[in-house]
Formats: sequence, structure tokens, C-alpha cells
Amino acid sequence: MSKLSIRIRAGIAAGLCALGPCGLEKKYKFSIRLADLVRSIEAGPFPGTRLYAFMASRLMRPLYAAIADEIVSAGHRDRILDIGTGPGYLPIEITLRDPQAHVSGIDQSEDMIKVAKANANADKVAKSVHFAQGDAAMLPYPGRYFDLVVTANMLHHWSNPKAVFSAVNHVLAPGGEFWLCDYRDDISAEVWESLRAKLPIRCRIPFAVGPIASAMSAYGEAELLRIAAETKFEVVLLEQRTFTLFGQPMPLFNMLKLRKPLALGEHDTSSLETKDSGK
Repeated sequence: MSKLSIRIRAGIAAGLCALGPCGLEKKYKFSIRLADLVRSIEAGPFPGTRLYAFMASRLMRPLYAAIADEIVSAGHRDRILDIGTGPGYLPIEITLRDPQAHVSGIDQSEDMIKVAKANANADKVAKSVHFAQGDAAMLPYPGRYFDLVVTANMLHHWSNPKAVFSAVNHVLAPGGEFWLCDYRDDISAEVWESLRAKLPIRCRIPFAVGPIASAMSAYGEAELLRIAAETKFEVVLLEQRTFTLFGQPMPLFNMLKLRKPLALGEHDTSSLETKDSGK
């Protein structure tokens, strides 16, 4: 076994040991601070990054593929940014479907960017996607640069979502859109348990480590709409979604689509469409 293989396996094991307490939180009502602390390792430095990348490649990639399908089916965008790109699968999936798009991914973790670049190389799109380390609240891109900004399962990590929304508004071209997919905050303990019970035993701890713990700090619909209004976005759609996660259809998500007004003063939320969809 190579040294690299040993290091990766050791990292996964260490990550599981660090993240395991989240699996007990729902059942034993541990402090929300403990869950927040443990969940933050998900996007932190090694070994948490390698654990998350390991899980994403096997259990979460269909989610990224479904979002990529929706992005491409909505029409070609020349410049696309994925915030909190993690292992880079969303930019990779978009590029595989639309090779003409210029897709970038940004993540605060230097190690995760290394993983994303390796994954892009493995999928033979390394020359078509660009990954960079950076803060979601201080995006290192010029104003009015992107046609679409997207983020998947990252909103609940942001301690100051309003700052991120403002940063996104700055880098979006007028008429550009901001798509956010994240966990719903209104899933009952009974629903979580029924979904977890359907999974193979090997997936139950990662499921608790990921979705169950993360959803504890998900933002509600009213809060999302308030932040959108304060940052001068037009709300195009807010919809409950079912995506495949851990090999199972999971009705756990909100999809929020925002639009930057074409001109100053055009901001108008009257076009909001709210649905409960089985997509």
C-alpha cells in the first residue's frame, strides 16, 4: 500500500472519529454547539476534507449531477461560479455537459482545492475548469463578471449569509442569477429516522454526520427571503426539492433562485413562485 493511500485512509478514519458525535445528536439531544463544532470540520482542513471528498464521490455526486442538468437545461451561461465547491463535482458536471462554459469553483479550504483539481484531472476537464481558494464573503473576482453563481449545501455553513449574498450581487452581471440549494429546516425527527432506516448500515453514520447534523443550522424560508430583499435580489423561485442522496430520493432540500436586477431600482419580488416539487 502506498504512503498516499495510507494517508488518505488514515484521514478518513480520523475524520469519522471526529465527526461521529453528530450521529448521536438527534437521538440524545446533544448541544447544538457541539453539532455546529463537529459539522464545521466537514469543510475544514485535512482530514475532514478527505472524509467529505470520499463521501461526496460515492454518495453525493448524483445531487451535483442533477443540479448541473438543471443549470444546463436552463440555457447556456458563459461564466459560472460555484461557491463552496468542495471536491469540485458541480463545476465538473457542468463542464461535462456544456464544454463551452467557463466554470470556476471557490472554497475556503486549500486542501479541498487540491482535491477538486485532482478530480477535474481524473474527469479530463482540468483545462476547462478553474479552482481557487477564497472566502465566500470576499469573492476575489471583478464586479459584474459572472452570469450565474451557484452553491450546493453550503448556505448552512455561512455565519454571515448576508455578506455572502452581497458579495455575490457584486460579482454577478445585471440579470445574472444566484441559485442556492440547501437543506430544509422543517424536516421532523420522524422523517429523518425513516430516511436513515432505509439506508445500508454503512451509510447511516455518514448520513447523520452530513445531512442530519447540517440541517440543524439550515435557514428557514422566511429568513432566506428577508436576506434576499436586503441584498437587493429579485426572488425568482423558492421550491422544495427531492434529490438523490446516498442512493435514495431525499425530500430534504430547498432550491432558491435569485436574480440581480437589470438596472438600479428594478428590484421587485413580485415574481416569486413558491412550490412543493418532487423533482
